[in-house]
Order: sequence, then structure tokens, then C-alpha cells
Amino acid sequence: MTKTSLCNGVRSDLVDQVVLITGAANGIGAETARRLVARGARVALLDRDRDALDRLTEELGSGAAGFLVDVADAASVDAAVRAAAERFGGIDTVVANAGISGPTRTVAAVDPLEFEQIIQINLLGVFRTVRAALPYVTERGGYVMVVSSIMAAVASPAVSGYAASKAGVEAFGRALRIELAGAGVRVGIAYFGMIDTGMLRGAVDSGMGKVLAVLPESLRKPAPVTAAGAVIVSGIERRARRVYAPNYVPLLLDLRTVLALADPLLARSRRIAELVRGAGERPVAANSVEVDQ
Repeated sequence: MTKTSLCNGVRSDLVDQVVLITGAANGIGAETARRLVARGARVALLDRDRDALDRLTEELGSGAAGFLVDVADAASVDAAVRAAAERFGGIDTVVANAGISGPTRTVAAVDPLEFEQIIQINLLGVFRTVRAALPYVTERGGYVMVVSSIMAAVASPAVSGYAASKAGVEAFGRALRIELAGAGVRVGIAYFGMIDTGMLRGAVDSGMGKVLAVLPESLRKPAPVTAAGAVIVSGIERRARRVYAPNYVPLLLDLRTVLALADPLLARSRRIAELVRGAGERPVAANSVEVDQ
């Protein structure tokens, strides 16, 4: 087998590696799956979108198998992960990617059930996925990647549920990394800014466009989904601690303490005040399609 390049003393060969991906039928998950299969990996595709899952499974052929799952349901996750492990004879890597954007609403105005749904899918769904896959991944000294967001590190008015869930994913990943070090399992965290996916386009159309409008123009342009898929595959190869896209993301992550000092200035911003006012006045439907981050 041809090995990938050495990184921190660790080599990872994608040929015949079994990778389980949630939120696999669309967006970042689907792009990652295509790249992995092209590199010789075998991929378990987990998603609740049956039609998209069937299409992608057919497209990828014998290198992939689809499993219907709802990451908000622990029993569904356990069953799908178990079925995937039986189908492929084990699991080397798990990519906990499934997520939704949720509504663009202030804390005072958001429907509590919609807020809780974001946490259920984006944070607890990651926990359920990793927990179910952990015995298989640990057995092989494998790799876990959880998908966070730049919103874990920056103030995010009117999308607090999404930001809170992604901050939770980051904290979960960091804790997991320490817990699994002795077992030879490495843990990576993916941080994404604006990625051109169906979820982002749907979120913009349903209200998040007003949130993005307050950002500098250089941060508003989405990167192609190919960029996100490429860095996840590279992260699996290198068993990396952190991957990201677009390129500005690590700078914002490293400056998060400095950026937090600007919160009082943001609170006095006229544009932010208009955003908050709008997000608190009219209902905006949640984008509940489980696709990617």
C-alpha cells in the first residue's frame, strides 16, 4: 500500500480505511465521501435524507454503503453505527458532521423547541455518533473528527443556538482528545467559516443574510465545498488536531481573546442593533435540513 506523508510521526493510509460520516448525503459530507472513495477508502454514509443518501450511494458504488439515521435519536445512531461496522468489518475513522443552522432569532424571540433542536442535532448528535463509534475506533487506534465552526470563537448575535452548539462541539473535541490519548486514538476538530453548501444558502434566504451583512466583505464570500472536503480528507490522512477553511479561519481562532474584547463595541454598533431588532420582531423559519456545517 502507498502511504501518505509523515506528520508528527503518524502515517495514515486511506486505502481500505473505513470512514463513517454523518450528514453524509449533502454538502461537506458528500464532498468528503467522494474524495475518500476516490482515494480507496470505504465509506459508511449516514444521513436522514433518504433520497439524497440513495443517490450518493449509487454514485459511489461498492466503495460506499448508506445507512438511514436520525442523530437526534440515540437508538437510531447506535443501530446505524453497528450496521456500518458489521458491513465493513469495523470502523477506523468517524467524522461527526451532521448539523442544522436553525432560525435567525434573538434569544428572547426564538422558539425554545427550535433552539433545543439545534443542540439536539449539532451537539448531542455529535456525542451520540462518537460514543456509538468509539469502541470500533478505539479497537483500531483510529481517528475522530468533529465538525465545529468559526462561530465557536466569535460573537454571533441572532444565531446563538448554532454558535453555542459549535462551541460545545469544540469543547467536547478538546476533552475527548485528552481522554483518548492513552488509547492511541487521535481527535481532530474542523472549523469552517462560510462554505458554499445548501445549508448556507438556505440559511441566508431564511434570515442569516442579515447576520452576514455585518461582517467585512472578505469574510462574507463563501469558499467552495470542495475546499472543506479537501481539508477533512487531509486531516484524516494526517490525523490532524485542527483543520479549517477558508484560510482566514485560523487567524480568527487565534485572536479569539482579542476579539472578545470588542463585544462592548459590537453591542453599541448601529448595524448590530438593527440586526437584533429585526431578529426579535418577525419569525424566521428554521433550516432543519440535516446536511453539514
